[in-house]
Amino acid sequence: MINLTGRRKSRHKREKAKRSAIGAPPGQLVADPQATRSRLTATGLGGGETKRLEGCTLEEALALRGSCHKVWLDCTGLADVDLIGRIGAAFGLHPLTLEDVVNTDQRPKCEAYGAYAFIVIRMLSGEDSEQLSLFFGEGFVITFQERAGDAFDPVRDRIARGAPRLHDGGADYLAYALIDAVVDAYFPVVDHHGTRLDAIEDAIFDDVDAVQVQELHAMRRELFTMRRYLRPTRDALGVVLRMERPFLSEETRIYFADVQDHCDQLVDLNDTYRETAAGMIDLHMTLSAARTNAVINLLTIISAIFIPLTFLAGIWGMNFNPDVSWWNMPLTQHPYGYPVALAAMGIIGIALFLLFKKKRWI
Repeated sequence: MINLTGRRKSRHKREKAKRSAIGAPPGQLVADPQATRSRLTATGLGGGETKRLEGCTLEEALALRGSCHKVWLDCTGLADVDLIGRIGAAFGLHPLTLEDVVNTDQRPKCEAYGAYAFIVIRMLSGEDSEQLSLFFGEGFVITFQERAGDAFDPVRDRIARGAPRLHDGGADYLAYALIDAVVDAYFPVVDHHGTRLDAIEDAIFDDVDAVQVQELHAMRRELFTMRRYLRPTRDALGVVLRMERPFLSEETRIYFADVQDHCDQLVDLNDTYRETAAGMIDLHMTLSAARTNAVINLLTIISAIFIPLTFLAGIWGMNFNPDVSWWNMPLTQHPYGYPVALAAMGIIGIALFLLFKKKRWI
């Protein structure tokens, strides 16, 4: 289960460190002090062959551009802002887009430039989420990740198996495949929330407790956070579909439309589960109040039965001397006074019980 909200305090501290100083010149790259070490992986594709360099230098990665149809350069970790700047210079990336890369609190978006497109989306990674910054243009795809661990393994497997479209298609199709893998990684998480909601609903009808409300509230916060990721991602894909650039083919545009459709499905499911969680919180409160009312009703009925009995016991328990007058505590000296008193109280209690039963109070 992805924990999108459990690290709010630490995330807030990181976000404060990520932002550039007030008044800093635009395009200045400032590394997050907690950013992980940068590591490059270059993959060259073309002609059914794959060249993969892990932990390579930028120069080694750039050398693949001359021998391969397209190159996928993956930078994991954003601590080395000098390396990020050199990558930007080598591929002609605007300094403001590089600033967005290192400031990892960006809203998902897509920006179209003359020779490339820049896309920012949130990627689920391990038990948290991270910002993925993706550039693609003619013959290249560049991805920047905050840390190791991503959703790209299905794409890597397809590349290793020699998938024709990934090898023979353009860089735009590779970019689509990577974004599609990121979006598809949301489905298991959203489905898990749906399964968990069903389980909590069954548990609520069995017996309500305080833990269920806490879990529902935490789940609702996570679903709200995912809504903040998914809706702008869908809008960003809409920008891609409207983009008219030579490095984006009409055929690939159809595939991007399919990813946008997946986003629509995720948004609808997420909104449905979020509303369901809110409704279940109301249901929990209603059932809790009903259970409390039932307990109070039972206690009230028991009290109502015992009030007259307690009254009679109190009357007969007063210490008046019967020798002074027969009217001072009648029956206290009678040989059958005790059983008569118990019988009278028993009859009253049974009569009250039958009355409450007839009125359907119990």
